[in-house]
Amino acid sequence: MNDTSSEGGSGDDREAGQPVHRPVLLREVLAVLELHPGLLVVDGTVGAAGHARAIVPCIGSDGMLIGLDRDSEILVAARETLAGAEVSRAGTRISLHHLPHSRMHEALAATGQSRCDRVLLDLGVSSLQLDRPERGFSFMADGPLDMRMDADAEVTAADWIAMVGEQELADTIFQLGDERYSRRIARRICEVRRRTPIVRTAQLADLVVAALPGAARHGRIHPATRTFQAIRMAVNDELGELERGLQAAHDCLRPGGRLAVISFHSHEDRVVKHFLRARFELVTKKPIEASPDEARQNPRSRSAKLRCGIRREEVA
Repeated sequence: MNDTSSEGGSGDDREAGQPVHRPVLLREVLAVLELHPGLLVVDGTVGAAGHARAIVPCIGSDGMLIGLDRDSEILVAARETLAGAEVSRAGTRISLHHLPHSRMHEALAATGQSRCDRVLLDLGVSSLQLDRPERGFSFMADGPLDMRMDADAEVTAADWIAMVGEQELADTIFQLGDERYSRRIARRICEVRRRTPIVRTAQLADLVVAALPGAARHGRIHPATRTFQAIRMAVNDELGELERGLQAAHDCLRPGGRLAVISFHSHEDRVVKHFLRARFELVTKKPIEASPDEARQNPRSRSAKLRCGIRREEVA
């Protein structure tokens, strides 16, 4: 997105022409997870392995890292990162799986395990997804209106926009994008799609801007940012997947195990907060946010909130 601080996930910088992955709240994540040698850690949203790369030396050769992601393309980057010399020296067993975090029990079973000691969920979208126009997440460059985190999923953003009702569209943009002009935008989208299919990111961005009053077209973020975020979250059922993933993490963790979650949206954070309060002993009474230095260096960390809890002992 034009204002990358509005998007979740970790950032990437450029160093000698190559992307350098910068995981959000890294020091804070390592601190709340209280890692030590021998732990079995599930990184349920491994992405480009920014957090995983730092976790591996902490759990050592007696530990095991299981990484999941529903984006098969981004798993390629994870494998490259975790094949690096620094990670290899740790001798940690590593197993990566093309699965959403709601199915972490399948990844555990595939490695002969039934429970784990730590779970990390880093929600949102990665720079590696945003920066590829053909994935359709961003309007920085025109591309097909796709937005699928899992390329095997059937419904693209273009498909969803073509079939969703105007009221549901308006509600989605308002609830998931916090967009005050959601009704105007939904009305405009429905007017345009009656004449021509909406299939390109630039096309959608232009019609969103056209739907807004003049004063709303100028601000800190691009005027289509909130609408793109809402549609992406709807297409990928991100809130539903989060709820299922939190339950899976609870079920897979051993009593005393820790769950850490980084969220980037108020609705996500609310779901995480209520789930942890109901099912876990809280490590973080309030969410941990990025330091001023991190927020300056990595704009995508500005909206990040980290919460952590300890799985309670099972009652007989």
